Amino acid sequence: MTRLILHIYDFLKVRARLRWTSLLLLTTVLALLLTGGSYKEDISDFLPLDSSQQQALLDKQSQAGAQRIYVLFQDADSASWALSRFCEVLERVDTAQVVDYATTDDPEAMEEAMGTLYARMPYLLTAADYARIDSMMAEQDFISRKLEDDKQMLMLPSAGMMASQIRHDPLGLFTPVLERLRPAMATRQMLFVDSPYGASETEQNARLVALLQQVCDSVNAYSPHGTVHLTGGPVIAVGNARQIKHDSMMGIALAAVLILLLLWRVFRQVRHLLLIALSIGWGWLFALGCLTLVHNDVSVIVIGISSIIVGIAANYPLHLIAHCSHTPDMRSALKEIVMPLVVGNITTVGAFLALVPLNAVALRDLGLFSAFLLIGTILFVLLWLPHMVQQTSGVRHQTSDIFSRMGNVSLENKSWLVWLVVTLTVVLGYFSLQTSFDADLRNINFMTDEQRHDMQQLEQVVGAKTEQADLSQWNAWRSTQGALLCRQLKEMAPQTGFADGSFQEFYKLIAATPADEASSLTAAIISNLSSNFNYIGWVCGFIVFFFLWFSLGCIELALLSFLPMAVSWVWILGLMALLGIQFNVVNVILATFIFGQGDDYTIFMTEGCQFEYAYRRKLLASYKNSIIISALIMFIGIGALIIARHPALFSLAEVTMIGMFSVVLMAYLFPPLIFRWLVSDAQGLERRQPITLRRLLMPWHKNDCYQLVSDRYRYRGVEISMAVNRQLRRLRKSAAADCRFVTTQQENRIQDNGWGETALLTALQHPDQTFVALLADDDRLLVARHAAEHLAPNLRFMLNS
Repeated sequence: MTRLILHIYDFLKVRARLRWTSLLLLTTVLALLLTGGSYKEDISDFLPLDSSQQQALLDKQSQAGAQRIYVLFQDADSASWALSRFCEVLERVDTAQVVDYATTDDPEAMEEAMGTLYARMPYLLTAADYARIDSMMAEQDFISRKLEDDKQMLMLPSAGMMASQIRHDPLGLFTPVLERLRPAMATRQMLFVDSPYGASETEQNARLVALLQQVCDSVNAYSPHGTVHLTGGPVIAVGNARQIKHDSMMGIALAAVLILLLLWRVFRQVRHLLLIALSIGWGWLFALGCLTLVHNDVSVIVIGISSIIVGIAANYPLHLIAHCSHTPDMRSALKEIVMPLVVGNITTVGAFLALVPLNAVALRDLGLFSAFLLIGTILFVLLWLPHMVQQTSGVRHQTSDIFSRMGNVSLENKSWLVWLVVTLTVVLGYFSLQTSFDADLRNINFMTDEQRHDMQQLEQVVGAKTEQADLSQWNAWRSTQGALLCRQLKEMAPQTGFADGSFQEFYKLIAATPADEASSLTAAIISNLSSNFNYIGWVCGFIVFFFLWFSLGCIELALLSFLPMAVSWVWILGLMALLGIQFNVVNVILATFIFGQGDDYTIFMTEGCQFEYAYRRKLLASYKNSIIISALIMFIGIGALIIARHPALFSLAEVTMIGMFSVVLMAYLFPPLIFRWLVSDAQGLERRQPITLRRLLMPWHKNDCYQLVSDRYRYRGVEISMAVNRQLRRLRKSAAADCRFVTTQQENRIQDNGWGETALLTALQHPDQTFVALLADDDRLLVARHAAEHLAPNLRFMLNS
């Protein structure tokens, strides 16, 4: 991969017209793709429900009137006047005739309300109600007496409303429930507006709500107490969308100022700031353009939440630009930085693509958008950005800079800190088992105090509160006493003069076997959320570990890089449990984010350890410096949402703050600590043969010279170790390694076209002879010397001049 990128860099370096034309054409195509997309703001898209559960949710919302806007007239003395005034103003301002409304004085509306109320009766009954019904049924001639009462009621002039009540409840079983609701109903005048756009289409509903609010303001202008209020599902949804936009804008503005100050403190050049912004902006354009090719409807909430991915995308230009200050030219910087950048990108993209198979539509979109964003950013950074920063690559950071000092801190050398982290990991591991999920959408929806009060009042009026309902008791009652009542009523109704179908609504109610709608959907959400959470953890973990193993070339380094992510995840879960923070349908995506951000940091730390081991040139401090800056950007970018009033955005901020602290601490500590143990002994001297998993599992296995040479190069970089192992396999097959040197007067010369492995093998096989290895360049010479150090005193190296 490194050679391919260097080849492309050399190719485009001398072809400026092709370089910029290709960038301009691709940018134009992406911009044109944006014109075909549409956007929506539905937070229910984050619910992890399958198609049947989604339909159940829609049915529940329809039954509960989730698409209905309620206009409440709260002053009983002036309610009639206010209702009349509201209707007059509405008729005048609704020029487009989009509002179809009904009032509590409308017979059809009241009939519908009565039907809805009785349909919810199983959710409203209490234990006392069941006891009262049992006592009523025990009375002699109970049914016949009630039917006679019903006949008398229907003969009265005011029998209109009573007829509806009798159809639903001819025996008066549920009258006390209505009486409990009557005080709230009697003191309220209401107007109903069913939104033609549904409950979740906030863009269209915002116009409808604005129109109705204009009418409310007009009526309230004549009332000193402002007694006309709007409430209902669409009103809450519109308020949520506005609050998300407001909080996002405030958070972005605050984050932008702080991040700009941070980057200015680090780079001191406006050019570098603009190039970082350009890289992320182009990646963002690439993601939006590609997502419109997948489908047209894009969630605005997804795009807003995906701002956390910007912190990961910022790593790529940030690492490249920062690394230029430690290398003599851009080509050298690319040679050192390409592998950790590409490996980190592949593993992170793989982790986010793991979201695509999930049930939640928004999470699938988030996975795709995040993957496209990271792919677009890395393409820009590797193909075009090097040609924009090469003129300023000589700028270096001052050694007194606070970030440079932080980069030189070696936490792995502080034994007390290591043992403290190990102890806390065990403790937090216990608490991590207590992490819980909050599937109640109300807890991640935003409502003002006034809206919350209005919704409570509305629930009292329409009987929407069902927290105390015992549906198992209803199902037991209706299958016994209820069924008996229906049989007796069908027999006695014709005798009293009622037609056969008079009480059909009552029979339907008794025949219904409702599930606990709230708890069943909540249970489904929690179950699916837990399954998705486990799926994300296992699949992301597998993807990241597989690519780490593949890219780093050995399982030991894959385990070394994966351990910090696993430990940081334990810390996150444990700290959340201790602080009482729950996962919800929004912040559960942080599971993917932690893997995405954590693997970037640990890969850079592991690559830095390998580079220093291979070349004995300090690089880890540079990588640490970049990680600190990247972590601070992420911490600021999402941590700024801690000022948000919207619960979903606030939960993202608090989990991110915990996550970033854990990820950075583990990335700083474990890779250098474990790598040093692999290659150095207790005295800090380089081991004759580094520790490998094979040596730990099979300590009795004796190594030959081939294995010894392979192990000496094992942790010096994947490209080096792979090239060395290929050459050693060829030498083992030919069994001619001891013939590949030319004898002069006092020494044996070996033309080594690799990394010194052939010369080292030959010197070990012939310890009684002296050898001189001729290497192709300075890099190969350095690696060969360090690999043979203290192992083959009969071997020295020279450049092949």
